[in-house]
Amino acid sequence: MNIQDLPHQKACAQWSNRIILLSLLGIAYLTLFPFRFEFTPTVVFHRYPFLLASSVKQIDFVDFFLNVLLFVPLGFGLAALARKRGIGRWASLLLALAVGAAVSYTVEVSQFYIPERDSGWMDEVSNSTGSVVGFFLFELFGGALLEELSRWESSIAGWLTTRRAALLLLIYFAACFGASAHWQAKTRLSDWDPQALLFIGNDATGHAPWRGQVSRLEIWDRALPEQAAGWMAGGSSANGVSTGLLGSYDFTSGPPYRDKRNFLPALVWTAQQPQLAHAGAIALDGNSWLRTETAVENLNREIGKSNQFTVHVVCAPAATVEYGRIVSLSRSADSVNFNLRQEGTSLVLWFLNPLTNTGSSLAWYIPAALQMGKTRDIVATYDGSDAFLYLEGNRVPQTYRLGPGTGLVRRFHWVQTDDLEGCVIVYHTLVFMPVGFLIGIVARKWSLLKISDRWILAIGWALPAVLLEMFLSGMSGRRIWPANIVLSLVFGLAGMLLVNADRGNRTSRTGFSLSLLLG
Repeated sequence: MNIQDLPHQKACAQWSNRIILLSLLGIAYLTLFPFRFEFTPTVVFHRYPFLLASSVKQIDFVDFFLNVLLFVPLGFGLAALARKRGIGRWASLLLALAVGAAVSYTVEVSQFYIPERDSGWMDEVSNSTGSVVGFFLFELFGGALLEELSRWESSIAGWLTTRRAALLLLIYFAACFGASAHWQAKTRLSDWDPQALLFIGNDATGHAPWRGQVSRLEIWDRALPEQAAGWMAGGSSANGVSTGLLGSYDFTSGPPYRDKRNFLPALVWTAQQPQLAHAGAIALDGNSWLRTETAVENLNREIGKSNQFTVHVVCAPAATVEYGRIVSLSRSADSVNFNLRQEGTSLVLWFLNPLTNTGSSLAWYIPAALQMGKTRDIVATYDGSDAFLYLEGNRVPQTYRLGPGTGLVRRFHWVQTDDLEGCVIVYHTLVFMPVGFLIGIVARKWSLLKISDRWILAIGWALPAVLLEMFLSGMSGRRIWPANIVLSLVFGLAGMLLVNADRGNRTSRTGFSLSLLLG
C-alpha cells in the first residue's frame, strides 16, 4: 500500500493501533473497575440484555461530559486507522460512530453484572458522541499532532541507549518504591486509640448489643498462620501458639473473668449479670455485656507497634440481630480500634488504620456465616496488609488485601471492600506498564544490541517485579504473593507489545519480546 496517498498517512500508520489500544484499556479500567463480575443482573429491570432501559442515576452535565471525554481518544484513533488504510472521511465517520457505539454497548451490558455499577441508554448516547467528537478532532488537527509525536518519538528512540534506559529505570523505580512505601504505610495500625476498652457483647456506645453465648476469647499481637486456626478449632489451647498472646479469657467456668496471662484487666458486667446461665459459656441477653473497667492500653499499644493482630472467639448467636458487636475495642462512637460484629446472618470485621478511617468503606462482610444457636469458632487475623478470616479452622475464600494500590485509588475514588482486588490490578498496571513502554522502545534495536545490553533489558523487566514485592512484604510483614510478581511481569510485557503495536506485522511485534524473555 502506498502510504503517501492521503495527508499524514505515514504518521497515522505509526500511531493508530497504539491510540486505539490505549483508549480501550482506559475505557475498560474506568468503566469496569473493580473487575468483579456477578453473573446475575445487578438491577431488577435489567432482564433483557438488549433493552438497557433507563439509568437509575440522575443525569447531569458533568457526568455526560465525562462520558463524552472518555470515548474521544477511541474516535481519534479510529479516524487515524481509517486514514492509515486510505478510507474516506464519511466512511471514517461511520466507523467511529459504529465502533464507539458497539464498544459502549458492550460496556453497558457488562456493567449489568458489576455491583455498584449502573448502565443505560444515556451513557450509550454520550459515549458514541465522544467517539464522533474524536473523529472531528482528528480531522481538525490530528494529522499534524501525530506528525509531531512521530518526530518526538524518533528523537527519543535515537537518544535512548540501553545504558540510558537502565538509568531511567533506576530513577523511575526509586520514585515508585518511595511512593509505594508511602501508600503501604497507610495499612499500619498507627492510629489506634490506647484508651480504648475491651467489650464483649457491645461497644463503648452501649447501643450495639449482641445476644448469644461466648466461651473463649484470645488476642495476639501477631498474625497467626493458617495451621494455628485449625489447631484451635480442633480444641487445642492457645498455649501451642503462646508467642505474642496478649490476652486469654476462658468463660467455661464462672466469674470472675480474668485474663489467664495477667496482661489485661478482668472483665465485669454492665449493667448487671444476666440471670440466664449456660454451662461452659457466658450468656449475653442484649441487656448486659462484659467490659474492662479500665482502658487496655498495653494491648492497644502492643498491637499498634506490631501492626498485626489475631482475635480468636468461640461464640453462638442467640438471635439474628441487625447490628450487634461480638467483640469491640472502643472508647466512644468516634474512637473505635476494632470490632467483630453480627449484621443479620453476616459476620463483619472492621479495624482502624489510615485507609479504613476516611475516604473508604472497608468493613469485610462474610454473608451467611452466622446461624442462630450454632457455635462458631472464629479467627480474624491481620498481618500488616492482608486480613484473613477462618471459620472452624477453614479459611474464608474471600480476600481482603490492603496495599499501595488501595491508598492510590482512594485519592481519586471512594474505596469499598469489593474494590480491593481491583486496586491491586490498577496499581501494578500503573507501575509496570510504563516500564514496558521504555524497554519496548529500546528493544526495537534488539538485533543490534550486545548480549550484555540484552541482559540489562531482561533484568530491567524481571528484577523490579521481584524486588518490589519483597520490599512491600518486608515493610508490612505480609506474605509474598507470587501472583503479584506474575501480574507485574504481565503488565510489563503488555507495555512492550503495546508500544510496538504499529511496527510491522504481528510476528515481528512479538518476536522481540519473546527474544527478550528467552535471552
